[in-house]
Amino acid sequence: MAPSFEQLETIKRRIKDSFGLFEIETKEKRGMVDEREIPTIIRSLGINPAQDQLRDLITEIRGEENTTGCVEFDRFEKVMVRILTDEANSYKRDNEEKILRAFRAFDPDNKGYIDGDFLKNLLMTKGDAFRPEEVTELLSVACDEVTGNIYYEDYAELLGSDGRMDIA
Repeated sequence: MAPSFEQLETIKRRIKDSFGLFEIETKEKRGMVDEREIPTIIRSLGINPAQDQLRDLITEIRGEENTTGCVEFDRFEKVMVRILTDEANSYKRDNEEKILRAFRAFDPDNKGYIDGDFLKNLLMTKGDAFRPEEVTELLSVACDEVTGNIYYEDYAELLGSDGRMDIA
């Protein structure tokens, strides 16, 4: 079902606001962002693509003819409106239970937490490795400041919550 006019305008406003947070402030590049910021902007909209999906989205948003390293708002908006209205289910977050199962796999003693340094090493060296700044940001939210542990039940709830608007 297509979104109403009001829903579509709300979606476009969210896209513009998110893009605007990273917009380059030079006269030559106004209305553009560095393409390295695109994953952050996409995730701020509640879209959580896998790495291969993200690469495809960036390629589509950038366009093959663009070699500047910057992305224009109009191209970004066009793709994101389609994603947020027609294809959002393809990019859903994992639910809380699935995230809990993943955390529990690293907690064989069922302590209810995992060591932050252990997770940091895991995220930076296994699978689709995270960038150091991504790990730092994640741990700043997830880790207990006193113990350095991640008490994963609350964190799984946070990760599993879906910030997208219901447009159905």
